[in-house]
Amino acid sequence: MHARSRQLHFGSATLSGPVLIPSVSSKGFPIDVDDNLSESSKILAFAAPDIQDALLISAYDLHHGHLQDTDRLFSSNHRESVYGTPKLLVVDSGGYELNRQDWESGETRRGPHSPKPYGFGDYETVVDKLPRDRSLLVVSYDDPREPRRSYPEQRERAQAFFANRPHLHSDFLLKPQPDEESINLAAVTADIENLRAFDVIGVTEKDLGDDLLTRLKTLAQLRVLLDEHGCADRPIHVFGSLDPLWTPLYFMAGGELFDGLSWMRYAYHDGLALHPDELAVLTTQLDVKQQRRHQLRFLANLAALGRLRSGLIRWHAEPENWSHLGPHADRMHEIYDTVQAVLGQKG
Repeated sequence: MHARSRQLHFGSATLSGPVLIPSVSSKGFPIDVDDNLSESSKILAFAAPDIQDALLISAYDLHHGHLQDTDRLFSSNHRESVYGTPKLLVVDSGGYELNRQDWESGETRRGPHSPKPYGFGDYETVVDKLPRDRSLLVVSYDDPREPRRSYPEQRERAQAFFANRPHLHSDFLLKPQPDEESINLAAVTADIENLRAFDVIGVTEKDLGDDLLTRLKTLAQLRVLLDEHGCADRPIHVFGSLDPLWTPLYFMAGGELFDGLSWMRYAYHDGLALHPDELAVLTTQLDVKQQRRHQLRFLANLAALGRLRSGLIRWHAEPENWSHLGPHADRMHEIYDTVQAVLGQKG
């Protein structure tokens, strides 16, 4: 379809795409009342040495101190922090954490979510404290509490923000316009050449449409539009799409960067994301204590992401060999052909 595997350059960091990015967020994870740290931060502290390429964290969590080593990240010793290992640090603006209703696909809503005070000025403050001597990809500001803006307005706001911070690599997050529930490609087209101002073009998987087929079709069409209007070298970042089944499909449709929290929430096994406790039944961990099982699961999930990425690269080189995509390759092949037919292309 529109898959591509290529070298992506972010300053001193060069990554071989596709890039699968483990995310960390306080949303949906308990906050320790004693140290104000999210459970997800403690997971990261354990797993950080195994995250080599890229990591996504939120400016919202940095602002509220929900992540370990925040002060060190802002200091000259940032390479000694838990964020020092990945080649690329992706900093989201905090829109996900600010949204009371919207959750990443598959999230079981572990409790009511009440965001703490946070706004554009806080985002600016956090971004301006980030170290300048490392590769950073910063996501444009998104606040679900604000009225929606047209695409030119979204682009102009983000452009003004990054124009004053030329040391940053920019990830422009496209959001639906007023009175629209998903990305309107016809409206995007009128302003699309101006997207050359950004290094990466981002979309959340939910904003692509209300069902998987529509999302894949919209993503593929966005990739074509970018290619045809001088943005062929701008990769697409699909937010919330890190999953053994979804990532390959979004990759086929033209996505190149994928992030998500599923590596902390679920157990990757045989090409699926399962309830963590099911893993003990399917493996030899029947007598392993829960805390240790969780630790093993986090590391196993990161290793699984590495294998998934390798499989995607091999499939891109040999698209006729679907076995590279693992145990559910036949179903992925069927979906691929379906999307091709919808797009009016030959398989």
